[in-house]
Amino acid sequence: MPKNASRSTRTANHRVILGVFAHPDDETTSSAGTMCRYSKEGVPVHIISATRGEQGALGTNGVTYTRKELPAVRERELREALARYGANPPVFLGYRDQEMKDANPRELVGKIEAEMLRVRPTAVITFGPHGISKHPDHTAVHKATKKAFDSYRKKTGADVSLLYVALPGKRVKEFKLDLDGPETKPNVTIDITPDFRTKIWGLRNYRSQEDAQFLAKMFEERKVTQESFHQIYPPLPKGTMKTRLWE
Repeated sequence: MPKNASRSTRTANHRVILGVFAHPDDETTSSAGTMCRYSKEGVPVHIISATRGEQGALGTNGVTYTRKELPAVRERELREALARYGANPPVFLGYRDQEMKDANPRELVGKIEAEMLRVRPTAVITFGPHGISKHPDHTAVHKATKKAFDSYRKKTGADVSLLYVALPGKRVKEFKLDLDGPETKPNVTIDITPDFRTKIWGLRNYRSQEDAQFLAKMFEERKVTQESFHQIYPPLPKGTMKTRLWE
């Protein structure tokens, strides 16, 4: 890439990924390998984080932070992760962790749609209706992103897909999740073997968060080298299993 070309100006047949999540580390857990794969192909990758994870854990492995310090720590962890993945710097929407259910729905949709209009995504990745874990911040982001996506597509006529983070049935059982619907029915599975170590690094780099450390250990032990999604739009024929975001 020429020295004067930015990540935001790189294109691969006008392909752009936008991930919309609630907290720093959501993007790594769900799609770090996918981001790495496509950024190496020259596809611009953008991430929205609705909050800075202000109510998360306060450190791991002997490292501790105050509640006041945590937002800046988690922002730094997210910026470091995205830089390693080849993605653009994150966009924060300014909401508070655990308070998304109280956000003005129209305002939230508007902020997400504004970012879509800015970066012109051709693939949007976000949570499904249950938000995987039923975290209220996750479900709020799902609802707002779906509405923003529909409005963006209607206004622009963009050829854009919408994908929900999904888990195969065996993973749902392993995590003991109360989950059904599209989030348990992946129809897009990305092989992240070449970027598996980078994903593990990304999780471990979230040193403030116990969940990230647990997942890094589990993914490494079980060699979880795939990331799964359910493409909700445009709908795929029943029984289809894509191995790329774009064929």
